[in-house]
Amino acid sequence: MPARTENAKEYQEAYNGVITTFKVIRQAALGLFAEVGITESQLEALGLLVNNGPMLMRKMSDAMLVTPSNVTGIVDRLEEKQLVRRTPGKGDRRATIIEITPEGKSLYERVAKKKDSMVQKALATFTKDEMLNLNSLLEKFQREISRSNSER
Repeated sequence: MPARTENAKEYQEAYNGVITTFKVIRQAALGLFAEVGITESQLEALGLLVNNGPMLMRKMSDAMLVTPSNVTGIVDRLEEKQLVRRTPGKGDRRATIIEITPEGKSLYERVAKKKDSMVQKALATFTKDEMLNLNSLLEKFQREISRSNSER
């Protein structure tokens, strides 16, 4: 573990700023999802289908970094809401293909539009240079956290 330095206070403040920002963004996003009666995971699944077309449940599980049983539960709830449908895979009865319904696509697009509007309003007071700088700093932080985590 690295020794504490004279910059420990600044490190902690920067870290706290990132975490607090994450919490504020997450809270706002969860509010958007709740308005339409879905969860963050359900929206993620709908987004995968919008962006990739019909998917095998196994591939959806891999893309979402969750277990297949987790995806089964997510898809069950989306299917109950008629936002997706299951179809058997051709040639392999065990394979199930998930496809989005028109209602699912419409819901996803409504939430995405609201999210985009929220982000645009939040960034409206930033200059172009400030937005580029923010993105650059966040990317650098992500890289360094990933690097230091892989060194453990």
